[in-house]
Amino acid sequence: MVLISLIAISLTYYFLRARAQKRILQEAKVKARLAMTSYLQNPNVGVASGDESKKSKSSKIDQIREFWVPSLIVEIVWKLIASVILVRFASNLYTPNNPITYVLAAIPLSMAGFLWIGPFLDYTVGKMARAFYGFGEKVEPHAKYDQAESKWKMGHPHEAIKLIEEELEDFPEDYKGQLLKAEIQKESLRDFASAEATLLEVASQKKHGDGKIASVLNQLADWHLKAGDQESAKRILLGLCKSNPNSQIEFNCSQRIARLDFILDSNDTRDASELVSLCLKQLDQHPLDISTREQLARIYFVRYGKTELAWEEMTKLLSNPFHKPKDISRWLNLMADWHIKKGNPDGATECLEQIMSRYPNLPYCEQANERLMRMKA
Repeated sequence: MVLISLIAISLTYYFLRARAQKRILQEAKVKARLAMTSYLQNPNVGVASGDESKKSKSSKIDQIREFWVPSLIVEIVWKLIASVILVRFASNLYTPNNPITYVLAAIPLSMAGFLWIGPFLDYTVGKMARAFYGFGEKVEPHAKYDQAESKWKMGHPHEAIKLIEEELEDFPEDYKGQLLKAEIQKESLRDFASAEATLLEVASQKKHGDGKIASVLNQLADWHLKAGDQESAKRILLGLCKSNPNSQIEFNCSQRIARLDFILDSNDTRDASELVSLCLKQLDQHPLDISTREQLARIYFVRYGKTELAWEEMTKLLSNPFHKPKDISRWLNLMADWHIKKGNPDGATECLEQIMSRYPNLPYCEQANERLMRMKA
């Protein structure tokens, strides 16, 4: 009777475990769909985390398969067979009116019981033990480059690269290892061509995600600029813009490209009309150039006397979704200054309140609130 109860408990546990794992899989699928929808609507959000979400989803599916799907039916069948054999063996050992046979029969019966209650105990007691002592957790293997870095620091770059390549044989396309190899090639071996080839190879590996690939190509652009090759750097950045339209990557690269061509300050001593013409020409070629657009707005307001045009340029800046909070806050504070100069405190108040509503959990909110209190005092 006890054995039957244990089997019933264990089967109930298996059923509940299957339902739980099915729910986990469904939740993973829903999260993946939501993440993809969010990415399509706003590609700059989570650009670098696509890789991680894929790994997480893959890991969950692997755990489900390992923990439930392949072993369940086989596990139940062999436990049933083993239980029948053990119970039959116990019944053969048992003899009425002989106390010793009670003990002998209890041994196989206990073994049969533990076959079924074991998974439940593993899930409860085992989980508690792992929480207290930290053992039993699965550790994912990963590449190790400590020896390679040590060899590099000791002045043996060739040996360091050999060690890195050995690790890459076991962990092909490992991001960290390839970047370390490129750095050694450039810095220690002075082999720019090989270093560039290594970075371009990393950039061709889609598994790393758009964010990491953009980081690699930006590093390569920096190397070209440091070498005085502005055209190659510009070509790389333009390629990034083209391959990542309407994204944070395109926006950031556009700022770098714009600075390669043009820099202007609103305090430039040249005639205001000439400065306006230069700014408009630059923005025609680089519409995402925020520095030039800000300087144009300042020239319109301070030196050209065209307040409406200044507001128009600032509105364009504020409408772009890829700006940093510190830039948005700075522009809204600047607009508040302009409103005060024009004798419009209500307009200044509206700008400061917009900062507070946009960034309630950032320091800019507190700073805007303090300024607003000073204005009302």
